[in-house]
Amino acid sequence: MKTPLHLRIPVLWATGDSSAGSFFGESGTGSSVTTKVPRYFWLLTISAGFILLVILVWAEQSQNWLAAQASLRTLLLLLALTLWRWWRDRNTAAELSIAADTYCKALKRLLLLVMVGILAIISMATRYEYWGQGIVARAIGYGTLVAGAAFISGVLLGYLFGLHPTDNSQKSPGQPSNVTPPTNLVEIADWLTKVILGAGLVQLASLRHLTWNLAGTMAEGVVKGTAEPANPAIALAIMAFFSACGLLYGYLWTRYEDAVTADGAGDASAMELVNRWLNARPAQDDQARSIMMDAVKTASPVARMRIFLQAEQYRKSSTEDVNQRSLPLLQALVDADSQGIFHRNRGQYALALIGKSKDPTTPGDDWKSAINLLNNAIRIRDLSRESGWHEYEFARAVCRIKLDPNFTNDPPRASDAATAQCIRADLDQSKDVPDATRILIDKDQVLAKWENLNK
Repeated sequence: MKTPLHLRIPVLWATGDSSAGSFFGESGTGSSVTTKVPRYFWLLTISAGFILLVILVWAEQSQNWLAAQASLRTLLLLLALTLWRWWRDRNTAAELSIAADTYCKALKRLLLLVMVGILAIISMATRYEYWGQGIVARAIGYGTLVAGAAFISGVLLGYLFGLHPTDNSQKSPGQPSNVTPPTNLVEIADWLTKVILGAGLVQLASLRHLTWNLAGTMAEGVVKGTAEPANPAIALAIMAFFSACGLLYGYLWTRYEDAVTADGAGDASAMELVNRWLNARPAQDDQARSIMMDAVKTASPVARMRIFLQAEQYRKSSTEDVNQRSLPLLQALVDADSQGIFHRNRGQYALALIGKSKDPTTPGDDWKSAINLLNNAIRIRDLSRESGWHEYEFARAVCRIKLDPNFTNDPPRASDAATAQCIRADLDQSKDVPDATRILIDKDQVLAKWENLNK
């Protein structure tokens, strides 16, 4: 007898059969989720949860409280593990500044701490005595409500503490002109913070009795109508734990939003300064160049990538003026990449040095700097196993010819064996470079002259 399709779908999906993929929102090639978590993980999780739920219902009906307690705790732990795995797979890392990324990591760790607190509440609410009294559901719901109220109150207070007025009078020259002025909420938050701190310090002695009475009232609501005694200490611990977590979460959340907003303003300022530097006629002074470079270095990685693409497009004509003007911008991009991740900014910086007008007193400095940049660009490219970009080798061969003392002599002579071998290796590696690119790099046609001397 043939098995019905709706019974075969879970097995086909778990084993990776593409015919079941469309039922779960997946294509035959696999989705982004299944590339991180095996399909059988979710199938086993659902199966285990269903089995635990059946055991819990059976234990409730037969009043086997130990089995009910164990199955409920295991079910809740399995649910927490599944939600954590699902959230981790869909939590994509955003490009943030150092400050914003630090606040973001702190918020994530704090949420994990809150999850641990919720699991502790559920563990206390599923005590054996509560099963006998029939108040397990009431204890879980009541404890969760108390924790949620304490957490939200703490978040509101932490948010008020985190807000601060913006002082436009202390604006730096490179800061964007459209800084958001302080709103009424910011001014009210500043005023309420001072009032709450002042009133709290004055009424500090009486707060102890009020807090204990509130904890007693909360604890009485759980065991009301039963023979179980109230435990205000647990209610006080819940309120203190979650209110402290909420206070810290609200403060960190405010600081995180400020950091992200500052990143956006800094990126807009950097883009504006770059546009001014590249398009201003005549060229701006050294102070504007320094402000522009500082803004590029402090911009976010996404903004720096956009700035690099703009500089690369700007450099396509490769005239002496274009290369000269793009040098400080490319230098700032290279300095900002202190970890040595990107090779393209170093390659463009080296090509700009090759194409700029040289200082007649020290003509070899630019060629030496270009070779160092090209060596780093080739090393990063090879480590990333990225194909192409062989114009680096061609440019390095041109730099080596320019730095060869035999070639620069009058009259020029053939290179020694070691230098000729290095130049030949670079030229062999760069055979696929288009002629248009070769002409832009080797404007003086030194390669043809060198080839005639080293036949």
